[in-house]
Amino acid sequence: MTELVVCSHRGPVIFSRGQAGVQLDLAGPGGLVATVAPAVEQFGGTWFFAPASDHEAGLAKLTPGGVRRGMVTYRVLDLPRAAHHDHYATISTELLMPLFHYGLPLGDRPCFGERTRSAWKHYRLINSLYAESVSRHCGGDAALVEDVHLMLLAAAFRATATGRRRDLPLAYFHHVPWCEPDYFGVLPGPIRQEILAALLAYDSVGFHCRRWAEAFWACCERYLPGVSRAGDLITCDDRQTRLVISHATVDVGLLTTTLNSPRTREWQQKLTELTGHGDRELIVRVERADPAKNTVRGLQAYAALLDRRPALAEQTLLLAVLTPVRMWMPEYRRYLEDCQAHAAAINERFPGNPVCLHLGADAHAHDQHRALAALSLARAVMVTSTYDGCNLVAMEAVLAGAQPSLVLSENTGVHAWFGQYAFSVNPFDAAETSEAVERALGQADGERTSRAAEMRRIIETHTPSDWIRDRLDGLR
Repeated sequence: MTELVVCSHRGPVIFSRGQAGVQLDLAGPGGLVATVAPAVEQFGGTWFFAPASDHEAGLAKLTPGGVRRGMVTYRVLDLPRAAHHDHYATISTELLMPLFHYGLPLGDRPCFGERTRSAWKHYRLINSLYAESVSRHCGGDAALVEDVHLMLLAAAFRATATGRRRDLPLAYFHHVPWCEPDYFGVLPGPIRQEILAALLAYDSVGFHCRRWAEAFWACCERYLPGVSRAGDLITCDDRQTRLVISHATVDVGLLTTTLNSPRTREWQQKLTELTGHGDRELIVRVERADPAKNTVRGLQAYAALLDRRPALAEQTLLLAVLTPVRMWMPEYRRYLEDCQAHAAAINERFPGNPVCLHLGADAHAHDQHRALAALSLARAVMVTSTYDGCNLVAMEAVLAGAQPSLVLSENTGVHAWFGQYAFSVNPFDAAETSEAVERALGQADGERTSRAAEMRRIIETHTPSDWIRDRLDGLR
């Protein structure tokens, strides 16, 4: 059995103080955690991540060796606060995430200057501190490094690790989309070159679908002199890095257990009472209140459907289960307010309050029970992200029991597997999305069941362990 070292910014657990000392609680919703954690727990190893709060950072200092849970030891790193803020907020969240999702408002931002240069130095520092922790760690047969927060880790590790530790295989996985070269070129030249060269210091670089991998290679070819490629093997400065294309998936057994739990049944009852389910067909969205998830255009599409067919205002209901995130950012606060305003406007125009916006109370709370309960009641599910690296909600919807019709953005990674069985849409076209929702609601039961069965088959033939093994195979 391979013992893993995992590095991510966010961890699957939160350190808290209990009667018996430091304890671990499940972290809140999030694609990366939901993707990686179940698979890693089957392999075992050590997971390094950043503190989610000053309180957690303090507790982590009481347990420098980490806390064991099952087959995994969880270790929160002691990171300098100011540098960590620049690494996470200024670079990862405000710059890199919108960059890869094509979400930068290029008319006036970003405007790179001394603040960016200083924050980039801190981004590099935090990556170096992760690399030092991995190099000092004695165990592990391979290291899995997750997402945009840690793109420079391998380069720092190669520069600092000594002895046999330098041979530790390092696999990076990019959980979000990768943008095309013209858009990637928004970054300052030194930063874009450093990112690409640092990623090619890994032994493998993984993506959920071929589309994102090809966009990454196009950026390497444009901005890195001297790179070459043979198949999925990229050569740069006498180093070889393998491209790995393997979509993440959900743990069917774990999801089934959660779906059948008392807490999920309680949420099913609450949402049934709240929406009047039984009298109406539910169109469900489950997502973070994040501009990339495209909730506002989804509401506009539903409003356009009600304009064409007003009777649906009392026959259907759009249930949007949202989790507020990054409320410290004005853009995210404004987007949530925009979602609420559009929902209120639809409810004022049409009888029966056909939109229910259900907000989670705490961005860090573990609320998968609420999400699965909503999906289990759906006649149709809308996954219309502007861009998405994969999207697990589409998979969870198929497994949640109601076999709903799926309206799916063509810019999601999961579209590569589900597109032929879903109602595929351009997420920027509210008119097309509106028509797709109408067709989804009118889909015959037999066809709906057949399509859902095909999507379920795809999910069940690729387990979380298979996804990890694909990444490990890419290291050989």
